[in-house]
Amino acid sequence: MYSSQAEMKFLLLHVFITSVYTTGLHRVPCGIGAASCSCSNIATSCEFHLQISSLQTFTRYPTNGTVIHDFDGSLHYIDENGRIVSYDGTQYTNGFTEAATVDGKTYRPFIAVNGRSPGPTLIVTENQRVIVNVKNNIRGQVITIHWHGQLLQDTPWMDGVPFISQCPLTSGGVFRYIFKAQPSGTFWYHSHVEGQRGDGLLGALIVREKNAEAAKQSCDYDYDRPDLHTLVLQDWWPQPFMDVFMIMHSAGRHFPSAVGELPVIGSKEYSTTVLPDNSEHGDLPFYSALINGRGKHSSIPVTKSRLATFKVDHKQRYRFRVIGGQMLFGFQLSIDNHKLTLISSDGFLIQPIREVDYLIIYPGERYDFILTANGNPANYYWIRAETLEVNVTRPNAPPYPSLRNSVKAVLYYSSSREPSSSDYLTIHSTRPTCTTSSPCVAVNCPFRQFHKSYNIKCVNVMDFQLLNPTPRESMPSSEPSPNQEYFLNFGYSGREGQLPDNINGRSFMMSPKPLQLQSLFGSLNLTGLTCPTQRPNSCLDGCTCLHVLSLPYGKTVRLVLVNFGIESHSIHLHGHSFFVTAVGYGGYNANSGFVSTTNEALSCLSNELDENSFNTTRPCTDLHWRKGKRPAVNLNPNTVRKDSVIVPSGAYVIVQFVSSSPGYWFLHCHLDPHHVDGMALVLNVAETLQTPAPLGMTSCGDFKLPI
Repeated sequence: MYSSQAEMKFLLLHVFITSVYTTGLHRVPCGIGAASCSCSNIATSCEFHLQISSLQTFTRYPTNGTVIHDFDGSLHYIDENGRIVSYDGTQYTNGFTEAATVDGKTYRPFIAVNGRSPGPTLIVTENQRVIVNVKNNIRGQVITIHWHGQLLQDTPWMDGVPFISQCPLTSGGVFRYIFKAQPSGTFWYHSHVEGQRGDGLLGALIVREKNAEAAKQSCDYDYDRPDLHTLVLQDWWPQPFMDVFMIMHSAGRHFPSAVGELPVIGSKEYSTTVLPDNSEHGDLPFYSALINGRGKHSSIPVTKSRLATFKVDHKQRYRFRVIGGQMLFGFQLSIDNHKLTLISSDGFLIQPIREVDYLIIYPGERYDFILTANGNPANYYWIRAETLEVNVTRPNAPPYPSLRNSVKAVLYYSSSREPSSSDYLTIHSTRPTCTTSSPCVAVNCPFRQFHKSYNIKCVNVMDFQLLNPTPRESMPSSEPSPNQEYFLNFGYSGREGQLPDNINGRSFMMSPKPLQLQSLFGSLNLTGLTCPTQRPNSCLDGCTCLHVLSLPYGKTVRLVLVNFGIESHSIHLHGHSFFVTAVGYGGYNANSGFVSTTNEALSCLSNELDENSFNTTRPCTDLHWRKGKRPAVNLNPNTVRKDSVIVPSGAYVIVQFVSSSPGYWFLHCHLDPHHVDGMALVLNVAETLQTPAPLGMTSCGDFKLPI
C-alpha cells in the first residue's frame, strides 16, 4: 500500500510518460553505422532506436541500414598502407557495415550498438523526454542499459541495473527506456550486465544546456560539437572480459602467454603493476586501449593501425568531452603542445582550471575541457591516454619510469588533410616537459601529490569549485541528519586475497527478482539473502549477501567512503549526485613517495587492525572516527558535485547528499573486476514514497511503455 503522496506522484508521472504531442516528438534517425544521433533542441521528446548485436572484429556485415545480417560477414585486414581490404579481394562499398579494427590486432567477438562500438553518441537537450527502444539481438545473452549520471527522478525502474531496477532484457526482446534528461552535461550509457561494457556495449550521452549560449559565454569557448569532439576511453582485452576475469579470479593467477590454453610449469606469471605511490593498479595485465573504438596494439606497426582523429580550426576554442569508459585502468590524458582548461566534472560546470598538462580520468568519470587551437596548423599532434603504471624497481628511487601503456589519437587542423596511417610516421610532437622551474599540472590524481622529483603538481577534487553555485534549498546540511552518517570500507585484498571484494566485509549478491518492482508482484521473500546488520564483529570472515542500506526521505546523508586496501577505487552512485566535502589521504614516505599508512583519523572497532596499517586479510566491518580526529567538512554553494569519485589507497572521501530521490539505487566501485566480485551495495531511499513501476515490467520479456 502506497501513501497518497506516492499515488499522486504516480498519476503525475503517468501524465509525463503518456502525454506526448505529435509535433513535439522527434523520431531521431539513428541507423546502422551512425556515429552520432542528435535530437532537435525544440522538440519536447526524442525517440531513438538501438540494436545490440554480437559481431566479430575485422568483419563487415551486410545491412539495409536498419538490420544487420550477422550471419554473412566478410573478413578484412589492414594492409601495409593502412587500407582496410577483404581477404577474398572483393570490393565492399555500400550496404555493408564498417569493419571494427579496434587495436589493429585482436580478432574476437565484440558487442555492437547499431553496428559500431562505441555506440552512437546520443545528443539531447536538458529537460527533454528521452525515449530509447533497445532491441537485444545477441544470441544467448541478456542485457540492460544504464544511463550513467542521469538522475532519473521518479523513474528509478529505468536505471538499467539487472535485478535491482528491472528484469534483464532477454535475447530477441525489446525494452523501451523513458526518462527526463537531467542534469545537463557529459554522460554515457552502458550495459550493467557483467563484463559487457568492456566488450563494447557503451556509448556517449550528451545533454546540452538549455541555454547553450550562456554556457559558451561563461566558459569562454567558440564551439561545442559533441558529435565531433567526444572521446570515449576504453581498455581492451584479447578475449571477452568475463573470460579474462574468470581466469584470474578462479585461481588468483594470470599467465598472459597462455591465453586459451593450460599454462605449463615455468610459464611467466603476471605480477600486479603499481602507481607512483606504489599502490596496486593493474589487477589484469594491460593489453591495449582504444579511443572511440580505435587504437594500436604494441606489437602492430603504426602504419597498420587506424586511430581516431579530431579536427579543429586554427585560433578557435573548442569544448572537448572525455568519458572514462574503461574497465580497470586510470588514464592520464594529454595533447602534445597544447594546454587544457578544465570546465566540467561529471556534468557539473566548475570554475576553470587553466594551463593543465594532464587530465587523469578513472572508470566512470567524465570531464570537459577547452582546447585553444594555437598550434602550428601544418602539424599533426598526438592525443595520448596513458596509464599511470610505473616500474618501481628501476631505478630504486623516484621518479619511476612509466610502463608506457597507452593509446593515441590524432589532433589535426582544418588546413591539413585528415591523417592517414602513413602520416602517423611523420608525427613528432612531444609530451609536456615538466621541470623544477616550470612544473606540469595534473588534475585528479589518485594520491595526494606526485613525489617532488616528477615536477608535477596535482590539482585534486577538493580544489574544484562549482561555476554556478547550488541554491541553498537544494543543499544538504553541513552535518548529517541523526543516524545518517555511514562508514563504508571498500575492501580489496589483492589478486590473491582470501576474501572477495566487499563493502564492510559484505560481498554483494543480486536479488532473485528486481527490488524496484516489488509494487507489482508483492514483497520479495529475502530470508537468508540479506546481509547481517551493521554491527561490530559481524562478517569478520566475510559474507556474501544482498547488501541494502535503507535511507529515510529528505535527510542529509553523509557517506564516509574508506579505502584501507592497497588499490584506488572509483566509486559511483546511481540516482544522485553528491557534494565532495572532505578528503583525508594516507601517509606517504618522503623519500620514495610510497603510501605507507592509512589515514590516522579512522579506527576499526571490529578487528585488531594494527594502528594505521593496510587491511588485506580480514575486513574492517565497523569504522569510526578516532577521538578528536573527526574532520571538518567544506560544504558551501560552490562545493563540487560529482557522481563518481576516486578513493585513493589509504584514504577516505566524505560525500553528502539529500535523500530526495526515492528508489533502489546502486552504489559500487566502477573498476569492473571489483564490482563484479562484490564491491557494491544498494541504497533503498524512502521505500514507502517510491513511485510504483509501470504495469508489465514484471515479465522478463518485451516491455514497451505507450508513447
